[in-house]
Amino acid sequence: EGVSVKVRQRFGVVQDPAIHKYVTLVGTLVARQSERPALPWTFIVLDTDGVNAFASPGGLVHITRGALGLIRNEAELAGVLAHEIGHVAHKHTVNAIRKNKAVQMGTNATMADRGPYLDQIANKAYEMVLENAFDRGDELDADKASVEYTKKAGYASGTLADFLTRLDDRNKDQPARNGLFASHPETKERIDKIRQLAGAKSGATVDARYKQNVKYEATPITSIA
Repeated sequence: EGVSVKVRQRFGVVQDPAIHKYVTLVGTLVARQSERPALPWTFIVLDTDGVNAFASPGGLVHITRGALGLIRNEAELAGVLAHEIGHVAHKHTVNAIRKNKAVQMGTNATMADRGPYLDQIANKAYEMVLENAFDRGDELDADKASVEYTKKAGYASGTLADFLTRLDDRNKDQPARNGLFASHPETKERIDKIRQLAGAKSGATVDARYKQNVKYEATPITSIA
């Protein structure tokens, strides 16, 4: 919760109950296909044109307005949310925090006063979540989870690759990699692996319902601070 508060304070939250309801319905359906369906899953739309998504420990998944604008259909939305759900379900976020040296130092300190201790841990965890500080294996594992969860939910399971292809094209002229999954394995390798795992395209893409519920358009990357 502390990590999520910091993410929301940084970007702001879209003040639109309808978009939150829609994203929550899709996210909850996908989360129920995961290994941890009973977590109190929460889905939050961040008020920024930047294309990104973040998963906090415990089931708080954030996706930006910019990402919704770049996504083309409900299956792609399910695929992106499923990737973040995979990080939580497989405890990648928690394990990354445990491995962090600064966090380990804080853990070794006295816990007599839990407030500052928890705040210190939340600060470090927030930095890691913001930087997508997962290792290569965790990212590929979350991609695999995305394919599995979306397929179980009845969606076309390779659509995360379609979204990543569009994102890769969007970022191609940037001097430094940025945006969603900035520190992830090379995007083209991930796209190939996702499509290989998904196999022949089957399942629903649900284009019409997505367009009915999501009216955002992607903002050119050069126009985003």
